[in-house]
Amino acid sequence: MKKHKIMVIGSNVTTVQRVSSHCLKQNAEVFPYYCIPTLEEIALFAPHVLVLCLPIPDKFQHQLLQPYILWSEKLINDISPLATTFTELSACLHKFL
Repeated sequence: MKKHKIMVIGSNVTTVQRVSSHCLKQNAEVFPYYCIPTLEEIALFAPHVLVLCLPIPDKFQHQLLQPYILWSEKLINDISPLATTFTELSACLHKFL
């Protein structure tokens, strides 16, 4: 059975590691990335979905071709799809995978 690929992107190492650890429990291949990748680097991993750990540069997600989930432990208005708990993250991942 082919595993789904999830790329976890963020500048905070601890956050990326925690989110990546949770994604591994979803029986997926996980690629943690500790800064903002180029589109070519994302294409190299060919993820099915991206988890973007906020903060990220403005409008970064608008150039992405893959589905993405925004992760923040703080509730931020008008940002979607935003997950603020691991339960919400799992639900979002199940929608995309």
